[in-house]
Amino acid sequence: MGEAEIPHAGIKLDTISLTSLSGAVAGKDALDIPSDPSDYKVFVNSILTKMNTQETFLSFSRQINDVNKILNMKYSSANDIAQVILKDLALTLKMLKLVNSSFYRNFTSKGISTISEAMIILGTDEIRLAAASLKIYETLKDLANTKFLAKKALKGFQRGLMAKQIALEGGYNDPDALQVSAMIYDLGEYLVVLFAQNKYIMIEVARDEGQISLQKAAKSIIGLSYNSLGRIAAMKLHLPKNILYAMKPVTNFDVKPQELSDGDKSRYVCSFTKELGNIPMSDEKTKVDQKAGLIAGKYKKVLNIDRVKAVELVTTSREKIVKHAALLNIDKNEY
Repeated sequence: MGEAEIPHAGIKLDTISLTSLSGAVAGKDALDIPSDPSDYKVFVNSILTKMNTQETFLSFSRQINDVNKILNMKYSSANDIAQVILKDLALTLKMLKLVNSSFYRNFTSKGISTISEAMIILGTDEIRLAAASLKIYETLKDLANTKFLAKKALKGFQRGLMAKQIALEGGYNDPDALQVSAMIYDLGEYLVVLFAQNKYIMIEVARDEGQISLQKAAKSIIGLSYNSLGRIAAMKLHLPKNILYAMKPVTNFDVKPQELSDGDKSRYVCSFTKELGNIPMSDEKTKVDQKAGLIAGKYKKVLNIDRVKAVELVTTSREKIVKHAALLNIDKNEY
């Protein structure tokens, strides 16, 4: 049973023509373009123009194409997949560091020296998934022009780790798409911070003053929710439909798991990991337990994940990030 998109999202992405959202404001900055809540296309166009003209984002688009290649190689040979990864020297080196670290068990006393060997020992799916998540994290981190965005990229990586664990333990059909969807779940908010900081501030003020949800606040300022903007951008990046669908928000928590399609289950997992990932790392353990318990209770009927499991997801993902701070090029004291 599918769930209708929440009312304040208000945009049917299938009816949007990306061609009509191009070029009209070329050369202008999203900061300088007035956003009319009654015409979201004005703001969307400014964001897409920035995506098309900023070199760093064009690089991001190319990186996403590489991620798509990796994700679409489910039934390819290990050699074919290895060749795609090997084309990116930086990714190759990070992958080898990753598989030889305590992120994974020590399978051999000599260590793993090639991507092909890693696939033989760990499996092609494991390596594909790790390569895709590292690629997305690195590109989002490279785009970041503030510590705030760098932390958002890291939060995305954490969400991906939690989604992957849920998918593998819960027997989900497409853990690849679920992990990527969770990682870029807040892409819309990321883009507003990156390209239109003043609008982001206005949205935060509207949220605080009106005591409304983040998505409603975004729509009141830029004409559409962060979720809708993120999915439009994901369409522009030619991400698969199942990833786009998993990025749709959810509101109905009084539904049985057996009544949901696989795609709808992915939507709940993405929303769930988003809320878990928002728990501040600076919180004491008792606060983490309490907040994770409240979130688990909200999703319990749909995902059947209790407080203990929710705390484990948060704790395990954080431990992996802190343990591999050097590999991820982060200051673990700032996370």
